Amino acid sequence: MDATSLTGLLAGSPSARRIVFSEYHVEKVRAPCFMVRAGSYKYIYIHGHGSQLFDLEADPGEWHSVAGQPALRAVEEELHARMLQQFDPDRLAADGVLSVRRREMLRQAMARNNTHWDYFVYIDATQQYVR
Repeated sequence: MDATSLTGLLAGSPSARRIVFSEYHVEKVRAPCFMVRAGSYKYIYIHGHGSQLFDLEADPGEWHSVAGQPALRAVEEELHARMLQQFDPDRLAADGVLSVRRREMLRQAMARNNTHWDYFVYIDATQQYVR
């Protein structure tokens, strides 16, 4: 797993322009979601659905996206470019579609023969010999 320790941030190290990435993919979510944080700006990109940009100093609750504002175009473009350097949204979206199709096919097949993902061993304690 690609990662960088964030413990330096907890110790209060100066990292005003440190770039932090996050991605979000879960079952049945058809659009990969990415986050890039640099300084006080947080950029969120949902593949095929647009983006949001938040200035966390001015809006720590992330209530008002400032995406598309001309004064912040350079920040938004930089964070989007950084996201594309780290991730391939088109490939991840295509992989996700294939994964959902495979899992759905397996789910249907397992439903037909009453097979379950989780294996549970049933032990009837009344039938066990105990001294």
